[in-house]
Amino acid sequence: MRIFGIALILTFIAVPESIAEVPRESLKYKRELIRHSRIIWGLDAPIPLFASQIHQESTWNHLAKSKYAKGLTQFTDSTAEWMIEIFPELKRANVFNPIWSMRAMLLYNSWLNQRIESIDECNQWAMILSSYNGGLTWLNRDKALAEGEGSNPYIWWDHVEKYSNRAEWAITENRNYSRNIIFKHQPMYSAWGDFSICSD
Repeated sequence: MRIFGIALILTFIAVPESIAEVPRESLKYKRELIRHSRIIWGLDAPIPLFASQIHQESTWNHLAKSKYAKGLTQFTDSTAEWMIEIFPELKRANVFNPIWSMRAMLLYNSWLNQRIESIDECNQWAMILSSYNGGLTWLNRDKALAEGEGSNPYIWWDHVEKYSNRAEWAITENRNYSRNIIFKHQPMYSAWGDFSICSD
């Protein structure tokens, strides 16, 4: 009995942290996230990053509510309505429907990607995530401010991220959003896909 107890403890200790920390709730949506990611982004879709974004938004709670946003990927009512206008396939919006939420997030990321220019993929995704969180208008203002201060507006890390006229709380939230998704959460989901952002 004692040996069995020690073996059981060692088994728990041996579980890699990246696997142990993946919320059980996420496994319900893993297959659908992979499927829709590949439909919208192609076979090389950065699925670990998308999973990490959902983790950051709601920790996989499809009924999550914040002060302004709702659902798995935390859309506001106004943004959900706007999404229907540019993506008619999202009609009959229900932010609490996890499939709708995942598709809306993936499509919105794609829409942002087409409107942002950066030096490489790592910086591109940092800017996409910043825009998802705070809006494309704010990203463009931050890029213009960075350029005015002599920094490179096509580089997020240590350049654009250092400049903003937002409120202090908004700056902190926005900068942590990209950083947490890419560097904190993404490693947990590395087994979900072959392609991770900023992994080099």
